[in-house]
Amino acid sequence: MYKYFDDDKKVLPTCIFISQFRSQILDEYPKNQDFYEGGLVGFYKEAHDFLVKSNAKECDKNEIYQPRIIITKEKVVKIIQDSDPENISKNKCAYDLSMELLKNLEKWKSAEVKGLQFGAITEFIIYPKDLLSNYREGYIAENLVTFTQYPGGSKAFKKDFHDEFMSLFTDYHINGIINLEFYVDKEGRIANPRIFPEIRNQKFNKDFLRTLSRLKKIWKPSLYSNIPIKQKIVYPMNFSTTFYEK
Repeated sequence: MYKYFDDDKKVLPTCIFISQFRSQILDEYPKNQDFYEGGLVGFYKEAHDFLVKSNAKECDKNEIYQPRIIITKEKVVKIIQDSDPENISKNKCAYDLSMELLKNLEKWKSAEVKGLQFGAITEFIIYPKDLLSNYREGYIAENLVTFTQYPGGSKAFKKDFHDEFMSLFTDYHINGIINLEFYVDKEGRIANPRIFPEIRNQKFNKDFLRTLSRLKKIWKPSLYSNIPIKQKIVYPMNFSTTFYEK
């Protein structure tokens, strides 16, 4: 689950090289493509059916997990290791059910670009209570999310971002469209930031991340059923020596 910070701007999925898989992997599925046959409705329906058939134990109402996976061009699921073991420990039941679903569901779909098949990264929400006793036909977890908010809204974020980064953009003569991606974690802090397409200037990258760390305001985290969850933000920018945004 992610959100473009500027909905009118389009961010093309980019390729990253995953050496252990020896293939190109898209950062996300192209627009209007699904990672599972039948889309999210089909995915959650089959998840519900599997859990009921396997007599799965319903977890505590506060447990929730967000798997992040790669679906290869051969439609094989590869789990991206969670960097937060404490989160797994606190949501062990939801985590275990997520792993069972990833192992046993079968209708995964690869991404397609210009007629060619690619692996792609995706993520979704597993809230066991809504997949079991609360399940309703047509359920999509993402429709029940309250999205993260920056204090003062998107205009305040753009202003704070501009104020912090203007001098950096002046110092480095890098032009064109660039995308900032980060997560807002359950505590409302920025986590796992990265820039894409990649800029091959390590000094710039270090200065960029150092400057980003100065944005210390705490976001209002995303909520699912009043449970804080992480959310990915994609923030497209027009990068120039004068720094402006279209």
